[in-house]
Amino acid sequence: MVYAAADRVYPAAQRATGLGWVTGIGRTGAVVGPWLGGTLAAAGNDRLGFTAFALAGVLGALAIGLVPLARRIGHPAAAPSPAPVSAE
Repeated sequence: MVYAAADRVYPAAQRATGLGWVTGIGRTGAVVGPWLGGTLAAAGNDRLGFTAFALAGVLGALAIGLVPLARRIGHPAAAPSPAPVSAE
C-alpha cells in the first residue's frame, strides 16, 4: 500500500526518487527484521523480539502519521501531470 501512496505523496518531478526511497527502506526492513529476530533468539532474548518489532511498528506508524504535516510544510499536494504538448 505504501507504493501506491507514493503517487499521491510525491510531486511528479520527485516521484521516482520518492518511490526509490520507499522501496529502499522497505527492503532494508525485510533484511533487518529476520536478522534481528534470529539474533535475539540465538542470544536467548526471545521476549525482546516482540518489543523490538512493536517499536519498529510504532516508528512506522509515526512516520506515516507525519506525512500530512510534511506535505503542508513542504510541497503542496501532488497535482496531476499536465497533458503533453504536441509539436504540430
